[in-house]
Amino acid sequence: MLGKKSPAVNTRSPRITGICGAGRSVGTTHLAVWSANYLASCCQKKTAVVEWSSHSDFVHLCLDDKNGQTARAFRLLEVDYYPQGEKEALASCIRSGYEEILIDFGPVRQEIRAEWFRCQIRILTASLSEWKLEAFLEFLAEEEELGKGWSCMAAFGSKAIRYEIEKQFRIPIEKIPFSEDVFQVDKTAMAWFGKRFP
Repeated sequence: MLGKKSPAVNTRSPRITGICGAGRSVGTTHLAVWSANYLASCCQKKTAVVEWSSHSDFVHLCLDDKNGQTARAFRLLEVDYYPQGEKEALASCIRSGYEEILIDFGPVRQEIRAEWFRCQIRILTASLSEWKLEAFLEFLAEEEELGKGWSCMAAFGSKAIRYEIEKQFRIPIEKIPFSEDVFQVDKTAMAWFGKRFP
């Protein structure tokens, strides 16, 4: 369950960041949790992460000890997590005075596209490894105009593939720095995140 500590309520609308992946296991949850820890610990922002997929990745972060069930919401290192929260949890977070809300959408799919496009910041995570490129290339081919406020990031893959995709689709692909622990934000990560979350 959420801890008792409650920062002052934010009266402004929260910034909502949507992170989805071009396929499974491309770093979407890793980036969402790491970003949340940066915003909460380094920027002192009241931060929540909403899980908007059926993969239940957050179940590994917290189990309710009383009955072995996943908690409806829990706090870990000053970040509030909402497992399998979707619309109801997002609405609650907006009303609760969070300054930053990150949505972990999991893999990109038709049913989340409209909600992802409503986010102020939209991040697509991808893998540039040859065996995971298909979903990423399909997404880029289908989207004629993604508009402003979105970016593509990848932690894995070769520079040659990155260059070819950037050239073909005329988009920049940012390299996500290596991170062993999403709960630690070092000086290099702080500098990187500072440019992504001004």
